[in-house]
Amino acid sequence: MKYVHRLLLDKLKRAFKNNRIIIITGSRQVGKTTLMNMHKKTLSETYKCFYFNLEDINHLNICQSIDTLKSYLRDNGIDIRKHKLFLIIDEFHYIKNATRLFKVIYDLFPQVKILASGSASIEIQKHLKESLAGRKKVYNLYPLSAEEFIRFRSEDEYKRYAKLDFKNSSSVLIKTYNSDYLKEYLLFGGYPKVALLRNKTEKIEELQDIYNSYIQKDIKSLIRDEDISAYNNLLKILASQIGNLLNINELSNTLNIGRRQVLKYLNILEQTFIIKLLSPFYSNKRTEISKMPKLYLLDSGIVNFALGNFGQIEYRPNLGSYIENFIFNELIKYKPIQYNIYFWRTKLGTEIDFILEGNDELIPIEVKWQSINRAIMPKNFTSFFKTHKNIKNAVIVTKDFSCKIRNKGKNIYFIPAVLLNKFVKRLTRGVSKD
Repeated sequence: MKYVHRLLLDKLKRAFKNNRIIIITGSRQVGKTTLMNMHKKTLSETYKCFYFNLEDINHLNICQSIDTLKSYLRDNGIDIRKHKLFLIIDEFHYIKNATRLFKVIYDLFPQVKILASGSASIEIQKHLKESLAGRKKVYNLYPLSAEEFIRFRSEDEYKRYAKLDFKNSSSVLIKTYNSDYLKEYLLFGGYPKVALLRNKTEKIEELQDIYNSYIQKDIKSLIRDEDISAYNNLLKILASQIGNLLNINELSNTLNIGRRQVLKYLNILEQTFIIKLLSPFYSNKRTEISKMPKLYLLDSGIVNFALGNFGQIEYRPNLGSYIENFIFNELIKYKPIQYNIYFWRTKLGTEIDFILEGNDELIPIEVKWQSINRAIMPKNFTSFFKTHKNIKNAVIVTKDFSCKIRNKGKNIYFIPAVLLNKFVKRLTRGVSKD
């Protein structure tokens, strides 16, 4: 399989300087194994490297305890007490006592580093309840960002893209990226295997394989077979509501299942990296929404697979919702860990799509996909500025228009959607991204 640089790889290289146990979580087929093997290459000259896939029963038996692991290593001429080892453990949650194994290795064998991955976050959280404080660092790996997607499709095109900046962007190039790359990305999503395929039918078949594997390996162990239909129907409804407020009672009535069951399914969908529920930002409960979350899916290919619709996306009446979903996913991939993402909405209906909060500032972000050719200050920004402090910068995400204006002492940036990642990286420069 083609190896293409992932954003998280740089974080792993930095993290291993100060951490000996790193855990990568993310949905199936998102590229965790490939990423770990890429990192293995950077360490293979210094460490003896061993890879274990715990979906393989033989590998699982080796990793069941420190004794079985030591025995395997000894049979391969390795003394765990003396050699510098790098252990890659794929799908580590299959180990009954993974936390205990990791703690023993950490406490007794300081020359050993562990890179572990898992797809089923619910099972992973069970393993991590037992404290590994100070011993581990956890990263989420998401489907490809727009930047990674362009790189997967064309290294030459990526080199041109890398030179672009939101301050000197070419509208011609931006329109090219929107037409040639973003349109395909919104339709088929960012799973690596899907991105590497060029044929539409093959892309759809790969998405079907990814979803079927997800149901068989992650979901059937969590819910009864007779409930799979309701679970699939819920996902289909959610796919049609991306960017909307989530009404639990409405979902319960539509699916004819109990409210508690809906909440259980939503939790499973979120813990298995299919959806993300976004909380509201509020400072006044009397005037601002404080409880009801908004819904986003973590891959647009899964959205379209659930809906059974791979027709032209640019003519859909809800194209704006797809763009908003795309922007949310870009934000969670690029924001520093110290920043949180919210949305803002008053009880009278005034709304801002996203609020970045961190580093003692608020950054409102509004998505305006319709074509614009001049900078106009949105009314919702004016409302937000009146009631909230610590605002230095605000962002309007556009289709292909870019500029910067000043309004009441604040920087208002108009940024093309495909360049938002560059803006977030620059805006938060100096803040740790790890």
